[in-house]
Amino acid sequence: MRSITIRQAALFAAIAMVLTGAFHLIDNVGIFETSILLGGAIPYLVWAGFYFSVYREQNVRTAAWITIVFAILLETAIAYLLAQQSAAFWTPFGSVIGWSGWLRRIGWTIFLIAFALVPNHRRTGTVALVLAIVSAPSLFNTAFGVFNSCVEILLGELPRQAIWRALITPAIRTMYWSSQVLFLWVVWRNSASQPAAITVR
Repeated sequence: MRSITIRQAALFAAIAMVLTGAFHLIDNVGIFETSILLGGAIPYLVWAGFYFSVYREQNVRTAAWITIVFAILLETAIAYLLAQQSAAFWTPFGSVIGWSGWLRRIGWTIFLIAFALVPNHRRTGTVALVLAIVSAPSLFNTAFGVFNSCVEILLGELPRQAIWRALITPAIRTMYWSSQVLFLWVVWRNSASQPAAITVR
């Protein structure tokens, strides 16, 4: 079986980010505010831009720095402000109040800096592997939620109006986590076995 390339993993991650951003807007359609747009939709689109840059192998370094500023720092600031107002929304990084959310943000920042400077270095791959391992439990938890919801729908225990919350929401989040873990795993694998597989321009 042919191995998945960084470009393929990046394309999958870009599509997942676009879908997650669209889901974020739809899920918050009744409370459309500037903070929801700045803290959710825009960061997802910036992440999608980063992954598309990796897919096209163009301007990856610039895209990585833009992602740090507009997808991590901006999201963190907005999420923190909303948390202080007890109006926090779902964020893939986790709560800005808990330590795990901060660890994910710091980890992704370190990874993006390393990826921008030396994408094929073993240290970049090591950071990617650590992030993949840290993200794996979230992938399994959301995938398990999809499985449980499917069973409940088949058994008729869930009303149809609950499908969005019970099935669509965890399904999109599962796709998000799957794309993240896959991309990080491929970066780690390439850093160990194919040190010259991607060129940053």
